Amino acid sequence: MLKFVAKDGSEFILREPKIGDAESCLDYINELVREGAPIIINKVSTLKEEKKWLRRQIEDIKKKLNVTLVAEKNGEIVSICQLWRRAYRMSHVADFGVGVKKKYRGIGIAEAISREVFKIAKEKGIEIVRSWVFEDNGPSMTLHRKLGFVQDAILEDEIKDGRNYKDAFLMSLYLKK
Repeated sequence: MLKFVAKDGSEFILREPKIGDAESCLDYINELVREGAPIIINKVSTLKEEKKWLRRQIEDIKKKLNVTLVAEKNGEIVSICQLWRRAYRMSHVADFGVGVKKKYRGIGIAEAISREVFKIAKEKGIEIVRSWVFEDNGPSMTLHRKLGFVQDAILEDEIKDGRNYKDAFLMSLYLKK
């Protein structure tokens, strides 16, 4: 558990998730989905689905298959940051995702939680982090560049949003350097 003071002076706790976080995690993800945030998930979840997801995350953390941290303020999950480790000959690579509830954006939470996740990932032998950024998500692109990611490719029509397609930028961060 790590305390973090945001740019606005508010305090947050960065920690691994626990099964008791299910309802707060559900509120978090469903808020992002309802907002239409540029994330992969586009369907509202149920508490049963969220508990299943959370159990899997906790198991995978124990098995060193992923790194997941939440940012919490007064019992409310306001951000989740994850790395999913790939397998076999690609086990040195992990896929990255981070999100922040709308009312908490712009105060440094995404950067702080991401840097902590990368620190843990490096300790666990992850050398390369990959991420996909929606073409129209300027704030995410700015964050990725601030964190040290470089653009590797443009993946045409990678995202389907209703009947519309969007490109995604494949970004990489090299932790081994």
